[in-house]
Amino acid sequence: MNFVRTPAAAWVLALGTLLTLTIIAFGWSVPALRSSASAGSHERMEASFVGTPRWMTPSDLAPIQEVALREAGPSAYDRAGLERARAALEASGWFDSVAQVRRTSSSKIEIDGTFAEPTALVADRDGDHLVDSRGRLMPRSYAFGTAPAITRITGVFLKRPSRPGEMWPGADLLAGLEMAKLVASQRWRAQIASIDVSSFREFQTISLTTTGGCRLNWGRAPGAEAAAEVPASQKLRYIDLLQSQHGRLDAAGPHSIDLSVDYVGSR
Repeated sequence: MNFVRTPAAAWVLALGTLLTLTIIAFGWSVPALRSSASAGSHERMEASFVGTPRWMTPSDLAPIQEVALREAGPSAYDRAGLERARAALEASGWFDSVAQVRRTSSSKIEIDGTFAEPTALVADRDGDHLVDSRGRLMPRSYAFGTAPAITRITGVFLKRPSRPGEMWPGADLLAGLEMAKLVASQRWRAQIASIDVSSFREFQTISLTTTGGCRLNWGRAPGAEAAAEVPASQKLRYIDLLQSQHGRLDAAGPHSIDLSVDYVGSR
């Protein structure tokens, strides 16, 4: 018996052949896609920063990178993970702000943020704790005698915050920070061992202690001087004079110098 192939029958045969080939091709491609995805999941993920400050060491950066990578996750399509990473970094205490966390490849993310500026160490009974320029606790503490050469603030009345990123409360700490910022710009800054704010609650005054044990009674915080008190600029001029004449602020030998009055006296 002879069959006559109509145009419609030819189209049906062609579509059937195309469908069969598509199924075969798909079957071949699925294992390849799975293999590719598996290979991507085993790539070593990396995190980098835009504009890392010079004071940040690799050991400082490592835990921040771990937080970012953990929250971002390995998927290149997980935008929610990037937002989680950004929020976690902002809450870490290392940043003033984090503008963006973005993927630059399947295995790399980049963090664009402004690092907090370490300004002083605040001492309490548990050690020395790093704070930024606004008085927020940073995630770095030191046992007594092990901290780097950063100005210490002693005598703070209120307890430190429970976690990094929170503000250390108290007007005495803020006054100490203003003093620390002023000291940091002076050529004799390395001779200042600590800023004592223990008398601030009662008298609104602060003092400086040199590395040689000399106490400089500064008076009120810079910019908040009393009416009868000399301005910060005049106090700095006298300290500069001590530095120029003796090489050290405590070379003249007094145990205490009162800088808050017009006539500077020592005892």
